[in-house]
Amino acid sequence: MPSKPKSRRQFLTALSLGSGAALLGACRLKPPPAAPLKPNPTPGTGAVAPLPDGLKRSDFHVHNERPLALETRRSKLASASLTPARLLFVRNNLPRPDRSIVDHPERWRLQVQGTGTAGTLSLADLASLGRDTITSVLQCSGNGRRFFDHSPSGSPWSLGAAGCVNWTGVALSKVAAHLGGASPGARFVTATGGEEIPEGVDAASVVVERSIPLEKGLKDCLLAWEMNGQPIPLTHGGPLRLVVPGYFGCNQVKYIKTLAFTEHQSGAKIQQRGYRIRPLGEKGDPTQPSMWRMPVKSWVNGPGADGEPVQAGQVHFHGVAFSGERGVERVEVSLDQGTSWQKADWVGPDMGSNAWRTFQFSASLQPGRHSIVSRATDKAGEVQPEARQENERGYSHNAWRDAILELEVVASLAQRPGPQEGQAETVLAPPRKEVQLSEAGERGRTVFSEVSTPACSSCHTLSEAEALGAVGPNLDTLKPSQDQVERAVTHGVGVMPSFQETLTAEEIADLATYVVEATR
Repeated sequence: MPSKPKSRRQFLTALSLGSGAALLGACRLKPPPAAPLKPNPTPGTGAVAPLPDGLKRSDFHVHNERPLALETRRSKLASASLTPARLLFVRNNLPRPDRSIVDHPERWRLQVQGTGTAGTLSLADLASLGRDTITSVLQCSGNGRRFFDHSPSGSPWSLGAAGCVNWTGVALSKVAAHLGGASPGARFVTATGGEEIPEGVDAASVVVERSIPLEKGLKDCLLAWEMNGQPIPLTHGGPLRLVVPGYFGCNQVKYIKTLAFTEHQSGAKIQQRGYRIRPLGEKGDPTQPSMWRMPVKSWVNGPGADGEPVQAGQVHFHGVAFSGERGVERVEVSLDQGTSWQKADWVGPDMGSNAWRTFQFSASLQPGRHSIVSRATDKAGEVQPEARQENERGYSHNAWRDAILELEVVASLAQRPGPQEGQAETVLAPPRKEVQLSEAGERGRTVFSEVSTPACSSCHTLSEAEALGAVGPNLDTLKPSQDQVERAVTHGVGVMPSFQETLTAEEIADLATYVVEATR
């Protein structure tokens, strides 16, 4: 296993070698479709570095690279019942661990606590307990964040932060039984990711550690080492990740290193205040709903997504629908923005209540602009709503009106040359531009690099400040608004703490001004 970074500085310079954590904060038992964003160049070359695990930039909207946030293009989601690893979105809260953990999975160890007998299990030990398979949707809590009018902080996902995967591993219930069952009083299953945390960083503020109800954990959750029949790659949490069918992706901890049956939820920020449905302008707290079960949702993937024109005539559309733990009863489609609806047909197999189902329908369309939208009803009778539930972080989006597919229908499609076989994709980084800062912007630059603790420059990438951080989003590509920066700095977002008590209101305003000016 790679050695643990000795200091915070070492951690921040190991840009792609680490990804957040190993601590049990509660019991101490041991963020139109989003436009393509500017990629990060390979230092000294001007050329863009390749994505890990053979992923292609042309398949994704690259929202961030340190940590990695890749949104699958709507047109690439296609109509398959399963999403291949090469097209599955990627969301890391912190930089990834070293690749050696998937190169040598036999070295991985999982600590299990809060059972009759605590134990440390290898992948071989886990496999000896049985082999279970489940198909379920993996969806980021913020999928659909781009549609919220208040521009919440975090990756501006449209619809592509979701996929459907066949997972193979061992049921948590079998692991618990093997070790004597959950301890009396346990009410939650708490999972901790295996990423390293540097010295000098408050572990509870950045650790990737989530708790789910014990009943859910023992019902159908897996410790998985395969996805779609292959070892889980590093980008998707290999060699071992927790799978929580029907729940949002934040609960499905990657690189799981510690599993504990606990009386209380984790005390980590990501559990106590992060991933909570909270009113606009309010901070997260444990009384607010946690991001657990996914609501009913559907959308049409194409043809015509990502701006591709469609030829007039009989057009065959396809889409996906799901509802966490419940399955979907039916899907309806509308060609007049919800004034009238018609039933769509299922296509492909029903792979269980936590998988998505693919649907299809046909329509005869004349040249011009058209709007196509779907609406799902799950097996509990819940109907996909027209309007979104407004909330500060842009979570749990499932409004059908926002997901309308706008397409251009043309009389005939022009002939277009395709890529030559074997031709490499080449993307050049944009040249750095000179920035003229206002007086407020100059003051904000000082706050960004020197005044804030920790310094914004230690976590975020921002070329004007010559900052190449490892943890926070790339501000050059995110281009946040003044209001977004002020809210994020004031209230905190993701693993970023609130600076409300350490910076004055003027300093926060100056900092926001600087970020806006430096990224325009």
